[in-house]
Amino acid sequence: MIPDLHRIERACTLLAALPAIVLVALAALAAGPVRAQAPGSFQHLSTGFPLTGAHQVARCESCHARGVFKGTPRQCASCHTSVSRVAAVIMPTNHVPVTQPCESCHTTASFAGARFSHAGIQPGTCASCHNGRQAPGKPAGHISTTASCDTCHRTSSYRPAFFNHTGVVTGTCATCHNGTSARGKTTNHVVTTASCDTCHRTTAWLPATFSHTGVVAGTCATCHNGTSARGKPTSHFVTTRACDACHATTAWLPVRPYSHSSPSYKPHNSSVTCLSCHRSNSETATWTFAAYQPDCAGCHAANFRASPHKKVDSPQILYTVAELKDCSGSCHTYTNSTFTTILRSRSGEHRSTSGGF
Repeated sequence: MIPDLHRIERACTLLAALPAIVLVALAALAAGPVRAQAPGSFQHLSTGFPLTGAHQVARCESCHARGVFKGTPRQCASCHTSVSRVAAVIMPTNHVPVTQPCESCHTTASFAGARFSHAGIQPGTCASCHNGRQAPGKPAGHISTTASCDTCHRTSSYRPAFFNHTGVVTGTCATCHNGTSARGKTTNHVVTTASCDTCHRTTAWLPATFSHTGVVAGTCATCHNGTSARGKPTSHFVTTRACDACHATTAWLPVRPYSHSSPSYKPHNSSVTCLSCHRSNSETATWTFAAYQPDCAGCHAANFRASPHKKVDSPQILYTVAELKDCSGSCHTYTNSTFTTILRSRSGEHRSTSGGF
């Protein structure tokens, strides 16, 4: 009888607790299902390993293999190797042999564009890595040389290269400067059989210094034609004369004094320029008063004042500009209108170089 009483008591206890169990269940249903954590809501920075670059878009299980979070490695080489349990890109077999950690050259953004620190690399050993397999080597068109890469190139950049021409035999420039191995003559270069170093320097191609020794006078335009070498500008004085009639081989400007071949030209002072007379910018002079050419009055007739130029004092007779068109000629004062007896003589009163009358 007693065992039956125990069973009856346990049943009564369960029946009494049933309403409480139902209430808990109903409360759970009212609260809704338990939600999983939203993707990206976990602050990885709190682990002490911030996600940067490509790590930000990597799937969690790529690093936390088989759901194991604790003990996930933090060093590049611990994941990016063939023996790692993490599914990550590994170092290729042709990678440059290094002892530095990956982050010395690579970033999490991309493996490409690695920046290698050449600190501690022994001079002259560039080709140990720069052999065309592990790292870029000499291109096919490189100048033939046994010199080490760092003789001309810098670790910061291949370009520009600085070549030391010390020891290069004079006159052998074209051995390398042939347009293939190194820059050669341009297509519009002056035609010459002379060596490059006759005009150019090893420090810079320009400016070039050409020695005109032996060049025949009057043949400037053979080279100075605007194609092979600088020629006349479009605004140049129109002339058929050779360049060296006015210019010197040491410099185009200033123009050296020009010797006029015309017997009509008289020397003038320094304030008179070529364009003062050659106003049409050509060899043909512009005569303001053409009727009086080629005498002084051809340009200066407007400056003639009759009153100072007496031919006879009394009764007063004055010279005309036509009579004194050559200002540097003689000017006589006569006693009377017969003009037979000279009272006073004035010879060479004016000078073309004096700058005034």
